Amino acid sequence: AIYNRPVNRFVAGFLGSPAMNFVDGRLEKAGGDWHFAVEDVRIPLATYAFEKEPAPGPAVFGIRPEHVAFNSGTGWPFTATANVEVVEPMGSDTLVWLKLGQQNFTVRVTSERTPKNGDAVSIGFDPLRASLFNAQTGDRI
Repeated sequence: AIYNRPVNRFVAGFLGSPAMNFVDGRLEKAGGDWHFAVEDVRIPLATYAFEKEPAPGPAVFGIRPEHVAFNSGTGWPFTATANVEVVEPMGSDTLVWLKLGQQNFTVRVTSERTPKNGDAVSIGFDPLRASLFNAQTGDRI
């Protein structure tokens, strides 16, 4: 429970290697649905389990490297195209550093699914696996 649903940003960043990906942005509500907004990207939060009623405003989105997948385009609540910056083979796993807009992401994949530096790749994840934190207090939202 601590690893998958950390109580605050400090705990989320302390546990796991590589560390959780963090993105600063805003919680917004449109048409009755919450989403996390950063740059021109909107991550739908329909599957996210809020700890308490959220409020619009600054927030931090966190997702673990193993919870982001290279995507065939099916079955993911959120998909986007990112650019591969660095590929680091680690034996049975490979760490891939991506750039999504101006945001850096680390993804852990099996070595059979390894892209090459400079590739544009489709990524996907379910916000249910993410963590949202209050930008000021660091507490889980």
